[in-house]
Amino acid sequence: MAAAVPSPSLFVESLGAVESNPTALKLILGGKLRQLRMSAGLDPSGVDTRLGFSRSKTSRIELGRHGCKPADALALLSLYGVSDEERVAEFLRLVEQSRRPDWWRSFSDVLSDFFAPLVALEGAAATIRTYEPFYVPGLLQTPAYARAVISSGPAHLYPHDVGRRVDLRLERQRQLEQPDAPRLWVLIDESVLMRTVGGPEVMRGQLEYLAAIMEQRRVVLQIAPLDVTASAGVGTGVTYLRFALGELKDAVYIEHLTDSTFSQKPQVVEQYRDMLDRLGACALTPKESIELIRERLSGS
Repeated sequence: MAAAVPSPSLFVESLGAVESNPTALKLILGGKLRQLRMSAGLDPSGVDTRLGFSRSKTSRIELGRHGCKPADALALLSLYGVSDEERVAEFLRLVEQSRRPDWWRSFSDVLSDFFAPLVALEGAAATIRTYEPFYVPGLLQTPAYARAVISSGPAHLYPHDVGRRVDLRLERQRQLEQPDAPRLWVLIDESVLMRTVGGPEVMRGQLEYLAAIMEQRRVVLQIAPLDVTASAGVGTGVTYLRFALGELKDAVYIEHLTDSTFSQKPQVVEQYRDMLDRLGACALTPKESIELIRERLSGS
């Protein structure tokens, strides 16, 4: 007797480690529901009416802004003609996964709303590319350096709040130490090496850490010389998240003085990806960069 053919998955690729990221799962599930709705020839408002949802609930679910309850998922799948038991069970399992609390929720007291999207998704990326014109990027900061940077910000912070922000930064780093963590590619303006943050001892410790961490295969660090960044006209920090799954759109995070922009619009993402490509092509190689860091250490 011929073996039973397994039911095809609703997803083109295995979600793998992304299943451990509730925010990423909400986006993926929402995108899949949008595809199913469009294939069924329905519009969001029509779905809301048919299922007795509140206004715009379907749109919020599809955008990943509204957690999808199992009962809502069952109603939506039924409306869209998905009846295969294995497919439905697979979807409901992921819905349950997406409803778990994100690790960063415990830092909601110090995590700004505009910063949350980056923190929520960076662990789900395949590659994180970042350019920093003023400081060593947070994902590579030592605790002492991070404390100095946070304390020097525009807002007055109590010691407890500074400590909480340092803890959040260190926890972000720990999230990227997992076996399936993203590859980190960092571009740093040369002036960062010249700026003594927190005093000579703190800065020396930070430079020693950079030299050591470059030995890790998941970290690529390049120094962008002053003449390169001056001609490029890049005056702000940029982080680009590249996702391996087609179910997730690449994203870019652009820092401003008191807030930031997080976008997954293709035209915006492409613009900043091209900028990072140009900077990377003109920056020092990783080998040249570590030599420059060691020069700074020998002269400090």
